[in-house]
Amino acid sequence: MVETLSVAAFNRLVAQSLSRQFPSVRIVGEVAQLTVASSGHRYLTLRDAQASLRAVIFKGDAGELSCLPSEGQRVEVLASAALYEPRGDFQIRIVGMKPAGQGSLFEAFLRLKALLTAQGLFDPAGRRGRPAHLLRVGVVTSAAGAALRDVLVTLHKEAPHLAVVVFASLVQGAEAPRQLVEAIGRARAYRASDGAPLEVLLLTRGGGSLEDLWAFNDESVVRAFWAFHGHRVSGVGHETDTTLVDFAADHRAATPTAAAEWLAASSVASREQMAGLHRRVDDALKRQWFGLQQRLDLAARGLVHPRDRLAQHHRALVALGARWRQLTRHSMALRAAGLERSRLRLDGLDPQSVLSRGYAMVLDTAGAPVVSMAGLAPGMSVCLNMRDGRVDAQVRAVHPQSPKT
Repeated sequence: MVETLSVAAFNRLVAQSLSRQFPSVRIVGEVAQLTVASSGHRYLTLRDAQASLRAVIFKGDAGELSCLPSEGQRVEVLASAALYEPRGDFQIRIVGMKPAGQGSLFEAFLRLKALLTAQGLFDPAGRRGRPAHLLRVGVVTSAAGAALRDVLVTLHKEAPHLAVVVFASLVQGAEAPRQLVEAIGRARAYRASDGAPLEVLLLTRGGGSLEDLWAFNDESVVRAFWAFHGHRVSGVGHETDTTLVDFAADHRAATPTAAAEWLAASSVASREQMAGLHRRVDDALKRQWFGLQQRLDLAARGLVHPRDRLAQHHRALVALGARWRQLTRHSMALRAAGLERSRLRLDGLDPQSVLSRGYAMVLDTAGAPVVSMAGLAPGMSVCLNMRDGRVDAQVRAVHPQSPKT
C-alpha cells in the first residue's frame, strides 16, 4: 500500500535522500546570475551549454573558499546536493571552489572589449557630461518590459516636460542585436516637428544573466550606439551587470530607474538655474522699482497736489469763519454791555424813575416845570405829578432856602 505523505514530509524525505546519495560532488560550470544577499549568503547559477542549476554559498562557508565567484567565471566547485524544503527547490551547497578557466561568453566579452578599446570607442576622454538643457529623450528598449515602465514613470514624475520617444526592440535572443541596431538607427534619424533631433538616447533593459544581456555585447549594437550624435546613456541590467554598451556610453546608470533619475536631474538643474535667474531678474526689477518710487517721493515733496491745496484753503476758511464768529460774538457782547450801561444811565435820567423813588414834579398852570421858588407865590395853583397820578394843589406859603455861607 502506498503511503500518503504531506508536502513537507515528502520534501524532507527527498532532502535526506539527496544528502545521502550526493554528500560530496565536484562540478565544473560557468557562474551566472550572481547575487549577494544582505545576510551575506551568495546565490548563483552554474551552467554549461546544455543545462544550469541553482547554487548557494552560505556566509559561513564563504570564508573557507580559496576564491569567491564572479560573473562569467568558469569554476570547479565541491558541493553537496540539497533540497530547499519550504519551496521544494533543488540546489547545491557549495563548500569549496577554485578557478577552472573563464567561460566562453566571458572570453568573447573580453576579446571584443579589447578590440573596441584599441579602436578608441571606449576612450573616457570622448565622453560628454550631463546635457545642460534637455527637452527630447529617445529610449530603446522592449515595449513590454518593466524597464520601460520604470523609465516612463520616473521621467513623468521628475521631469514631466521632457518629450520621450520610444523605439521598441527585442532585448534578448538571436534577433535582438539586429532590432537594436535598427531602433538606434531610427533614433538617429528622428526629428521633432520643429526639426530638432533627439538630445539623448537611453539604451536600457532589466537585469539578467550574461547570456540574457548578450545582445548588448554585440559589436554591431555597440558601434551603432557609439555613433549616436547626442548624449548616450546606458541603463542595462542591475548594478552588478556590465555590458559593452556601458563602456560606449557617456553615462552608465546602475539600473533603468537610475538612468531616468540621472536624466531628470539634468532637467531639475535647468529648472533650478532658470529659477535662480528669475529671482535675480525679479530682485533687479524690485530694486529699480523701489528706486523710482523713492525718486517720485522726493519729487512729490516739492509739489502740492490740487486736492491738498484745496484742503489747505478749506482749513484756512474754516479757521477764518471760526475767528469771525468769535470776533462777532465778542463785538456783540461789547455792544450789549454798552447798551446796558446807556440804558442804566437813561433809566437814571428818566423822570418817571425819579418819581418812583417818592419824588413829585411841580408844574405851573401852563404845565411847565417849576424849578425855582422864584416862580411861586402864595395862592398860586400848581400841579404835582407823582409816580402813580397827578394832584392839583395851591401854594399856601413860600419858604425860600437860606443861602449857604
